[in-house]
Amino acid sequence: MAKKLLLTGFCGFVGSHIVEGILKQTNWEIVGLDAITYAGNLNRLTDMDCWEEEKHRVKIVWHDLRSPLSETIHKMIGQVDYVWHLAAESHVQRSLEDAVPFAMSNVVGTTNLLEYLRKYQTEMERYIYFSTDEVFGPAPEGVFHDEGHVQNPSNPYSASKEGAEAMSKAFAFSHGLPTTITRTMNIFGERQHPEKFLPMVVGKIKKGETVTIHGLPGKISQRCWIHARNVCSALLWINKNGEFIRKDKQDDPQWGAYHIVGDERDVKQLADLIGEIMEVKPEYEYVDYHKTRPGHDHRYALSGKKLKEAGFEYPFTLEASFEKMVRWMIEEENKKWLE
Repeated sequence: MAKKLLLTGFCGFVGSHIVEGILKQTNWEIVGLDAITYAGNLNRLTDMDCWEEEKHRVKIVWHDLRSPLSETIHKMIGQVDYVWHLAAESHVQRSLEDAVPFAMSNVVGTTNLLEYLRKYQTEMERYIYFSTDEVFGPAPEGVFHDEGHVQNPSNPYSASKEGAEAMSKAFAFSHGLPTTITRTMNIFGERQHPEKFLPMVVGKIKKGETVTIHGLPGKISQRCWIHARNVCSALLWINKNGEFIRKDKQDDPQWGAYHIVGDERDVKQLADLIGEIMEVKPEYEYVDYHKTRPGHDHRYALSGKKLKEAGFEYPFTLEASFEKMVRWMIEEENKKWLE
């Protein structure tokens, strides 16, 4: 009998790639839970090349997690085997302008989901909370945070993700929920919201506009980058093989957590690469991010040692995934995703 996954935030950019990966790599059924805000878009699903053939395996349930999940919502969801919680407010700049929606969606929303799981999904096999590298705050040059490092978030977005992590751990310790936490970094891929850096760069280059680079020459924002397809593959491996957070391991902060890592590049390196693929030399404007984006950190970095030593290998390289994505973005039929 096919397993059933409850996937929150499935209409978002990453969520839609998770749906695509699961439909192509498993026989699972998916219940997609989403509030369909500005960041959610059902067209991300209908644009997938496997959608028409496999959509019978997907059920859509609308719900805003800022409100508790009722018995009526549970009847629509039904019993599930796995829960992957991706739904979140995730834009740093928006969190600096108004932190309350981030606390409500990420902390209160996660707590509402956990209460629902505790009451209604007592037979589920695994709950994965999908977190971020930003909970650790800035990483000095040469430092890669491992799963047990002290968290030190710099902005309301990352603070709200740390709060959601803490609540997930608390339910694991207090109620025995079969919980695993994953953290990842800057995820890229097709169908990403145009406010994000890479599609924004593609759009500006297409229009002949100047590209804004956060940082100054010699000190440009550095991130680790990973394609959403690699993220899905890692989640599938962790769902099958990963540790659970356990009360008897509470003194080991690495236990039950996994870092899903990519390759480190600064933002200008990737903008240059986009220009090479598009055969255009971009014009740049450098902006001191400490003045324009308080709470913006120069560098984030995670160690991927734990997942690698456990035997997982990422199926796609950064370079191949990146070129495929850029060429997809500039095709005429896909220009709507840059608007």
